[in-house]
Amino acid sequence: MTRVGLAVGRRLAYRLRMSGDSRPAVRRTLIETLFTVFMRMTAVACFYFGLRYWDLVLGVSSGSHIRFDVMTVPWRTMATILAVSYPIISLGLWMGSAWGAAIWAAVAIGEVLAHTLWSRIFGADDMLIVMDVSVACLYLAFRIGLYLERRGRSRVRTDSL
Repeated sequence: MTRVGLAVGRRLAYRLRMSGDSRPAVRRTLIETLFTVFMRMTAVACFYFGLRYWDLVLGVSSGSHIRFDVMTVPWRTMATILAVSYPIISLGLWMGSAWGAAIWAAVAIGEVLAHTLWSRIFGADDMLIVMDVSVACLYLAFRIGLYLERRGRSRVRTDSL
């Protein structure tokens, strides 16, 4: 038998020995699947917003009537923070990590404050406020649903005893 044949044989024997060690496939519930889809859709939207803010900061689209060099200092600061934050948020949300949602919440609170409390500086943007609040409400609803589902699974059923 050749060297290659022995190597292939060893790999096959190793795979056969280890096949019993692999974890069974995890079945996700409907709410877990919907939550993952929601997080991924939010991640795509955040990536899009990040690209739009980078376009604003870098001035890529020359047809834009808003240029970074003529913005006021608060708008420059806000645009720069959002241009950096949104791609990071999209990565965290896509991976389904808690830090992605936490950074999104901080940015959403900042945006809502900017367009409500400091509307004389940043202007009122009702659509953005509605969008941020609705995404936050959906996120909380999913989290509560996941908590209740996991609590129901872990509870010992006394009626079956």
